[in-house]
Amino acid sequence: MAPHAETPRAPVARPGRRARTAPRPRRPDTTGRACDVGDARTPDESSASERRLPQADHGLTLLMAFTTSALFVVALVVLAGAVGDMWILVPVMIADFAVTAAVLVTVAKLLEDADS
Repeated sequence: MAPHAETPRAPVARPGRRARTAPRPRRPDTTGRACDVGDARTPDESSASERRLPQADHGLTLLMAFTTSALFVVALVVLAGAVGDMWILVPVMIADFAVTAAVLVTVAKLLEDADS
């Protein structure tokens, strides 16, 4: 068999860079201070009550809840294996449902926080 050589493709033409947009015009507001055309205040004029602090990482809360619940369920399985009787499955399942509910509540709280 003869070696098969592909024909090279033509280089792709890239569009040129766009020109940067001009800064938004500023006009004085009723107090004489400069503000944006959209009537938005500049950041230094915003009140302290309107500023929001960065929220904590809630994904870490979900990770910890899920990891803790998984380890707890593994411990319950080991306990059920150590006891070896069928009666132990009732308290194990009750604890399993409680841990599952705790993880679902954590997810629901995260979804609730995302809306606000």
